[in-house]
Amino acid sequence: MAVRSIYLPAVSVENNLIHIDGEEHRHLAVARAEIGETVEVFDGQGNVWTAAVESIGKREAIVRVRESRRVERDPVELILGLAMIRIAAFELALEKAVEVGVTRIVPFTASRSNVAPGNRHERWMRILIEAAKQSKHYCVPELDAAKTFEQTISIAASSKIMFAERDGHPLQPALAGSPVLYLVGPEGGWTDGEMAAALNAGFQLVSLGASILKAETAAIVGGALIRYELGN
Repeated sequence: MAVRSIYLPAVSVENNLIHIDGEEHRHLAVARAEIGETVEVFDGQGNVWTAAVESIGKREAIVRVRESRRVERDPVELILGLAMIRIAAFELALEKAVEVGVTRIVPFTASRSNVAPGNRHERWMRILIEAAKQSKHYCVPELDAAKTFEQTISIAASSKIMFAERDGHPLQPALAGSPVLYLVGPEGGWTDGEMAAALNAGFQLVSLGASILKAETAAIVGGALIRYELGN
C-alpha cells in the first residue's frame, strides 16, 4: 500500500514531532491510521517529512519525524490555460492536470464559455491538493484567479500553444522550450476572433488529431503529450 500523504501548508517540527489537526487529522481518523504507520507530510513547496504515527486523538494526530528531504520543482514549467466549462468537467480537468504534471493552472472566460468562475478558488485548491497527494507531486501547482482571455494570452512563455479543432498543426514543432503555455477552449470551441488574437500573441495552433475531444479530455491529453515531447 502506498504511503499516505498529509498536506500542511505550514509545517512546525518540535522535538521531531508534528501536530496535525483540522481536515488532515479527520482524514487520518476516518482512514483508521494505525500507530506506527509510516506517513509523508509535505508543504506543497517541495519539503517532505517521513514520519510515523504516534497518536490519534479527538482533535489532533501526532507523528514523529524519521527523516526529511527536499524535492526540487520540475524544471519543465507547464501552464494550462483552461476556459470555463461546466463545473464538473472543469474540476475533473483540474484533478487530472495535476496528475500529468501541470505546474500552473489559469482559469479564464472565453467568448463561448457558458459558466462563470464564481467563488470557487478555495474548493479548486482543495482539488489540486488532493490530486497532488494521490499522485505524489510534492509541489502543488499554482492556481491563478480567473482571468479574461486577453489576460491569459498575454502570459509570458517560451512555447505558446492553442489546441484547436481546425487549422491545427503537429505539436512537436510548436515546442520551443519551457515554460509552455497551452490553451484549451470551451465546449463551443474558439471564435475566429480568439484564434486571430492568439496568433497575434505568438501562439501556434495545434491539433490533437481527427477526433473531436471534450474540453476536459483535451486538457489532460494535451498536457500529457507536451510532457512526452519534452522528455518528461
